[in-house]
Amino acid sequence: MLRMRLKFFRLLPDFCTNASHMSLHPALYTRHLKTVVGGLVLVTLVMLVMYTTPTPTALILSAANSLRSEVLMAGEGAEAQCRPQHHVMFLKTHKCASSTVQNIFLRYGYTNNLTFALPGGGNYLGNPGLFKAGLIPKSLLPPSGKVDIFAVHTRLNFKEHSSVLHNDTRWVTLVRDPATLYESLFNFFHLKNGYNLDLSSFSSQPMSRLMELPRYGGKFGKNQMLFDLGYSDNMSVTQLRQAIEELDGLFDLVMVAERMDESLVLLRHLLCWSLHDVVVFTKNARRQEVKPTLDPQTRQTLRELNSADALLYDHFMAKHRRAVLEFGVRRMADEVSALRSLRDEYFEDCGAREVKGKDSTLKFKEYSGLVSSYVTSNNSDQNCLMLSLPELPLVDTVRRKQLKTLEEMRAPS
Repeated sequence: MLRMRLKFFRLLPDFCTNASHMSLHPALYTRHLKTVVGGLVLVTLVMLVMYTTPTPTALILSAANSLRSEVLMAGEGAEAQCRPQHHVMFLKTHKCASSTVQNIFLRYGYTNNLTFALPGGGNYLGNPGLFKAGLIPKSLLPPSGKVDIFAVHTRLNFKEHSSVLHNDTRWVTLVRDPATLYESLFNFFHLKNGYNLDLSSFSSQPMSRLMELPRYGGKFGKNQMLFDLGYSDNMSVTQLRQAIEELDGLFDLVMVAERMDESLVLLRHLLCWSLHDVVVFTKNARRQEVKPTLDPQTRQTLRELNSADALLYDHFMAKHRRAVLEFGVRRMADEVSALRSLRDEYFEDCGAREVKGKDSTLKFKEYSGLVSSYVTSNNSDQNCLMLSLPELPLVDTVRRKQLKTLEEMRAPS
């Protein structure tokens, strides 16, 4: 409830700041005034219910989601009145197209001189263990102890994450169909070697045996999304439903990998960013010709094995569909079309081309020969270069800049 109230009252300064500008547009001003007054009434009612009678958690989260939806779907006229959000927590889930979305946050933060939560090396802050604030080296932590953007791999630990984030941080994560996610995880990280079991034979195995397969390297296994989100991969149905309710109340936006462009449009409106800010080239994704086709029986087996993730995914896919309807189907189609056209323009203007496999001539390489890299002829353009960089070189680039910036801040004058 506290998080809901904080999120709502953070809207009031924006409204007041922009009131004089909106006076030029009476209809827009009236609509925003109704939104704020209506929101105040709703928050007051929820608080009265909370402190006078026992209130189900579902009712509180429903009110929070209603307010959040109103802000996100405020309409095209409100876009000119909002201010870009510079504080973001992106919970990077494995094999959910999260490296693609991460590229957006790293580029935006780098360009706007924002600070990041970063490890001393690599791209993990807590995994398989839960995140602890002490994992961030002091040399990479701003004097305030707070960072603007968190966008590297981690396992969710709300209290510890909140300790290094600003109060107005927007929380974002990403889900993917659990059967295709598990296939990707299994083949990309070569789980066959650890399990001595081929994925094609899963459907002939007893489910009890599959359920007992350990997490590979302590990190990878069944119900991967819930694991990354900080939960056990073995929960009762009651615990699982409570977990999904908690996640629904925490995250401002849960993107869907299969609806990536629509999700990017919703992201840009949540953060009040431009369409240019969410243009991205696909990262760390296997090429189509190396992806195996799952037969229906294997797909069903993988969905059953990952039944907790399936419930999570179905919940947020349904929520995504509702969000698109509230946003406006035609309006969404127009923005998706504009985003795709802009992406094509960047690809052409940057002189980008796709390079398949591990080309020994490439300066910056992806993790695997199963995925494509990008090279650009216009490397003098910083944005083109960052669009083409694989995850690790981009994280290294961001880390070098932050170290230099913080060293200069600490240096005696």
